[in-house]
Amino acid sequence: MTLWRDALIFLLALCSVAVVVCDVNLNQVFSISVRGTFRHTSSAEDPFDAKFNCDFCDDGVSQTFVDGFTCPTATSFGADDNEQRWGTQDRGTPYTCFPQSGAGFQGVSGITLQANSGNNTRIGTFSHYNNAIVGARPGNPPSSPTALRLLITMSSPQLSQNFVTAFPLSFVETPNLQFQCDPSIQRTSEPCDDRFSFDAFSPSESFVSDNVRYTLIVTGFISDNSSTPLRQFITREGEVSRASVYAQIVTYCVEPECGANEVFVPAPTCGCECALTNKTCQTVFPDAETAVDDATCSCGCIKDPNSCNATNPDIGAFNVDSCSCGCNLTNSYCKSQNPLWTVKFGGNPCECACNPQKFIECAAINRFYEPTGDKCVCACVATDDLCKETYGKNYRVNKDKCSCFVPGPYTGLTDGQIAGIVVASVLGPLLLLLIMAIIAGVVFYLIWTGVIPGVWGYKIEQGAFGAGGNSSLYQSPWQSNSNVAAG
Repeated sequence: MTLWRDALIFLLALCSVAVVVCDVNLNQVFSISVRGTFRHTSSAEDPFDAKFNCDFCDDGVSQTFVDGFTCPTATSFGADDNEQRWGTQDRGTPYTCFPQSGAGFQGVSGITLQANSGNNTRIGTFSHYNNAIVGARPGNPPSSPTALRLLITMSSPQLSQNFVTAFPLSFVETPNLQFQCDPSIQRTSEPCDDRFSFDAFSPSESFVSDNVRYTLIVTGFISDNSSTPLRQFITREGEVSRASVYAQIVTYCVEPECGANEVFVPAPTCGCECALTNKTCQTVFPDAETAVDDATCSCGCIKDPNSCNATNPDIGAFNVDSCSCGCNLTNSYCKSQNPLWTVKFGGNPCECACNPQKFIECAAINRFYEPTGDKCVCACVATDDLCKETYGKNYRVNKDKCSCFVPGPYTGLTDGQIAGIVVASVLGPLLLLLIMAIIAGVVFYLIWTGVIPGVWGYKIEQGAFGAGGNSSLYQSPWQSNSNVAAG
């Protein structure tokens, strides 16, 4: 039992091993800059072109794309990163900013956004330049697009790569005559309002860096004097309508595949750490002078080769594979006999055996090392008796986790509790019958003595009938209780 007790103690030590905390902050504050464009190209800067396949591009419509334009009448607003323009001015009607209609986006620069804060942060402004343009005519293609696609790129010095997200915008360009306005769209007194619909309302894009997944979630478009994200954006004819674009960054740890003898440590580490300690190595391999090799997360040999003496047959030469003196076996030879074998670490005795590192690998997955014949396997050999002997009488084995635990206070009933339930189930009905019999006896006595009326009633004397006794209904057959039909 000593071997298994030591194994259990080793497992406990492995689970509570101290690790070095890495500097991973899931609530990191990012300094971000955002740019937007309506262009659709096949360049590396537009990785979503193939994804959307220009379904939202309306290439058949005559369109132009303009970078860095500032509206002459709204210079304080600054320049759009990019604008998509379409149509021809309608019969010299007045216009705002430029004669065509169009959409623009202006991203923010140098603002802060904290991950996992739950707060929406403004990352840019979407603008619709709603000018009167010539509508489609028979034989001519539409003068305005029915769909656009906005590509947003967010960069930050704290991010290993940029966020790039794209989503479609459906658009309805309405006529400019009052009787032709769409009542489902019209909100103002000026004919006729147009509408953008944000079909992909919460687009997101993510990537993984250093075991942390970073996700950008665009939460929606919010117009002035509002706090509710919009699914549709109604714009007034002859004006510039703007809506702010809001987003969040969400981060969380992604568990990688850890190596042998390593364990995953969640935030703030978010990574694999070597679970071995020098004490563990010395406990597992008492015959070897060993310590943790951080490079391989294994127990390495620290024996001084000079402590061996090749010319002294009682000591022998140093053998690095066995970490001992005088052993002439090598790992290569042992593996030629069985791929799972190596020289026994510590060299006492000098023999081929299952690779001792397998013991630690088994422990890392909460299993015991159990060499069976020429096989080296990880198995759960813990039992209730072993858990009681190692940790105490209240411990039991959890086969699913191959570990010892103390059952909770409500895992079952004691023998005394079970006996009490049995006795109560028998005596309960008897006690109830006794109580009912006592109540029935009391009631019978009270009726018998006339304290309360019963099925016999009170005796009523003739005189008590008074004048009623003179009625034909109250003749002697009634008073004597004789058979009325017999009279």
